[in-house]
Amino acid sequence: MISNCNYSWVQVACPRLSIDWGSAFDKPLLTPYELATVLEYVPFLTHSYPMDFYANESLGPWTNNHGLHRVNTSKRSKRDHVTIVASQN
Repeated sequence: MISNCNYSWVQVACPRLSIDWGSAFDKPLLTPYELATVLEYVPFLTHSYPMDFYANESLGPWTNNHGLHRVNTSKRSKRDHVTIVASQN
């Protein structure tokens, strides 16, 4: 019933599965990068295919670690840090 109302699936838990298991689905199984290009959120790269979903320095906003999705730490209150010194007995 669900497959009657959708045109594709997007794999966000592990985008590599879209490539490995994509042929098992009757509708296209997209990576987040592919969805971002279809929606024209980012241009499609013809010279490479990004597989950097978990990279801290990702190429674009289709990844969960991209700078646009990070919490702004400058708004957090400063923490007092505790230094533990070993006893010298």
